[in-house]
Amino acid sequence: MNISLLTSFVIGGMLLLSLLYFNNSVLNSTVETTMTVSSQTKIDTIVEILENDISRLGYNTGTADNFITHQSNVLKFKGDIFDGDEVKDLDYDEVEWRLTSTKAGNTTNPNDYILKRTWDPDPLVAGNEEVTEFYVSRLEFKYYTAQGAVTNDRSVIKQIEIELIYEADEPYYTNSNGSPQYYRTIWQRTIVPNNLTF
Repeated sequence: MNISLLTSFVIGGMLLLSLLYFNNSVLNSTVETTMTVSSQTKIDTIVEILENDISRLGYNTGTADNFITHQSNVLKFKGDIFDGDEVKDLDYDEVEWRLTSTKAGNTTNPNDYILKRTWDPDPLVAGNEEVTEFYVSRLEFKYYTAQGAVTNDRSVIKQIEIELIYEADEPYYTNSNGSPQYYRTIWQRTIVPNNLTF
């Protein structure tokens, strides 16, 4: 057997394996980047709506009792969510954000649950609710007094801490043991609605 031919085969094989590994790395990086951009866009949409709703909590209600439900995974409240929609029985709307225990059926991610936003522009008239569904992995509300102490007393809630975790619908990588990896985005913020500070 020719030793130089054997050496050429070994070097060529190593070069081919290096190219295949590099190609696989580039492919995984591209998929991860695509998932990152897609996930960021989706969570930005949820955050924009959520921040708008909570910042309008208590606005134009004419009452100090603006919380209807305040739990760790459900927040329902009164507030004038959109200016100029007052052709109705009340000046304010009711909004509910609820993380359900229902798994999202349209994704492969086992950590996805249905998050429902229910907006009722006219609470005195039945059947006006508009429901929007999102897929998230976690949504948690925490309630604080003006001094920053945790509270469940709705009459002294002045701050609301929100933690939202969004994971991509599809995996960007599968480990050698077969477990899929999903891109994860975490958003956390404490909001002080202006209308609760009075």
